[in-house]
Amino acid sequence: MRSKGLIFRYIGIIARKFRAFQERWLLPWWDSGGMSTAPLWALDTLVLVVKLCSTCAIAVVRVLIPPSMKNLYGETVLITGSGQGLGRELAIQFAELGATVICWDHDTPRNNAVVNEIRKKDGECFGFTIDVTSREQVSSLGARLLRQLSDVSIVVINAGAYSCGPVTHFRPEAIAKLIEINLLAHFWIIQAFLPNMIEKRRGHIVAINSSAGLMPCAEMVPYCAAKYGLRGLMDAITEELRLDTWTKNIYTTSVYLATLSTGSYPPPAHRFSSLYPEVAPKDAAKIIIDGIRKNRKEISIPSIMKPLIVLNNILPYRIRIILMDFFNFGHRGWFSFC
Repeated sequence: MRSKGLIFRYIGIIARKFRAFQERWLLPWWDSGGMSTAPLWALDTLVLVVKLCSTCAIAVVRVLIPPSMKNLYGETVLITGSGQGLGRELAIQFAELGATVICWDHDTPRNNAVVNEIRKKDGECFGFTIDVTSREQVSSLGARLLRQLSDVSIVVINAGAYSCGPVTHFRPEAIAKLIEINLLAHFWIIQAFLPNMIEKRRGHIVAINSSAGLMPCAEMVPYCAAKYGLRGLMDAITEELRLDTWTKNIYTTSVYLATLSTGSYPPPAHRFSSLYPEVAPKDAAKIIIDGIRKNRKEISIPSIMKPLIVLNNILPYRIRIILMDFFNFGHRGWFSFC
């Protein structure tokens, strides 16, 4: 991994030096006419061809020889919303793989129960009660953890809140709270731990998103808005880290979940429940951890969900909503047209 990072770094240095050489010597030599950009076009076209060919070759190799999963033994994993459901399962399974787990939750009894369960199995775990929507609490506790542990290598932002109803029925403070938990809290947590990851030149940020961040849902307007925002946040951070050769070993993963069988969400009400079922938190946690160990940028659960939504979003609006009404068996849109 280290040698691979050095290779990419040297390639970046060479490319930047050549670009500077072009701008200082070649472009003035071609004057300011239409041919002045010819050397730049030639270099960019060559880089494009090399990248496309190498990417296709790497994809073929990875199909034939799947990459090995990274070892989590000795890693320090922070999980928010760890007191129940998916967060609880993630904490337990990370600990079983030898990671030191830090549990953040606003519910002290439930969080302590998870910590005690992990410690009974000889796992190393620490629990903290925190309101992740409080920027001051996140910043203070994050700094304290970095002083005591010196490194938090994986951050899994799982804490969230859900509510449904017509947008006109939401109180302003309820909308603000949903946005704070499902979107703004991610900013505070990332700002608390990403600088240390950049300094250490390693790390992994994981955001637990929802299918509501991929497609609109009626009577879930504030929740959808927050999840769409979270999707943009993670995509933008991924691009920011990609363009900096210093952060090549800092990974991001966005997890898009359908319905978990935790009792917190209404059961699926669509025609294809056998192909698109509720997922048990234990099974979802295993899929997520496997994806993290493979450094996957996106994980959808079930796996068929995101490709279907992406394909659906390509279609014209009228066709798209007709198909959505057909898919959602009890949808009131079945009785209305475009």
